[in-house]
Amino acid sequence: MCDWNNDGRLDLITGERNGYFTLFLRTEAGTLTNAGRIQANGAEIKTNNNSWPHVCDWNRDGRKDLLVGQEGIGQPCNVFVYLNEGTDSLPVFGDSTPVLHDGRTFNDYRCVPLLEDLDRDGKRDLVLGEWYSSVRLYANVGTDTNPGFAGYINLVEPDPDSFLNGNPPRVNFTDWDGDGDRDMITCDYYGSVFLRRNITPIGIAETMYDGRTTMNVGPTIVRGVLFWSEAQGEGREAKGVLSDALGRRVLDLVPGANDVSRLAPGVYIVRSAAGVGKIIVTR
Repeated sequence: MCDWNNDGRLDLITGERNGYFTLFLRTEAGTLTNAGRIQANGAEIKTNNNSWPHVCDWNRDGRKDLLVGQEGIGQPCNVFVYLNEGTDSLPVFGDSTPVLHDGRTFNDYRCVPLLEDLDRDGKRDLVLGEWYSSVRLYANVGTDTNPGFAGYINLVEPDPDSFLNGNPPRVNFTDWDGDGDRDMITCDYYGSVFLRRNITPIGIAETMYDGRTTMNVGPTIVRGVLFWSEAQGEGREAKGVLSDALGRRVLDLVPGANDVSRLAPGVYIVRSAAGVGKIIVTR
């Protein structure tokens, strides 16, 4: 849902089994009226199958864009974006552009994309629901105006046998329990709805505790080796501790190269005399 025409009322955009996208505009009376299928280059947009729309300002130019996922059997690309060439209140779309990760297109089955700044580094990341019930987080290694994505971690592990985690997950985030962090809500093809509460320990900060900037505010993407620099400032010790998202110590960091290749992919917390930070370990 979004205010498609900027009239102050929430409208509805739906994806369809046969690949089209339909716009329903809300009237002054609060009802929804079918405004037709969304077009690009003067023709109705049609994906391979099981289309999924996410309205967002992809390039931060102040206009609504359309991020799209599809089923993608035999397709070279399952996630792509239509940039708005019109205005924010009257979107007009041209050709689609494939979304890439590590320089490659996505070709996972039944992709359901969402942009969300989960690591709070000021850049929106790509969250992807897909077949076999998994929810993947692709960290943004580009900029917020020109997103680029690298390796992923599983926010929800694949479940190829029972599909008990929901299949494929349609993902959204909200502070369900009012504790100040974002929880995950997913629904699926079979009509189930799942709530997953954010259990990141309270009190773990993502910035320096004293306002200084010797550590990065946002998380760092790490593959195989974490390089730990000497602590800066008088009286600082060059020591660090790496903990998992539940606060359990997994590694004592030493200056220089630290082997993290045996750690499971995921989000880890770094603590030192310089403050608290966060890294994402990927394969």
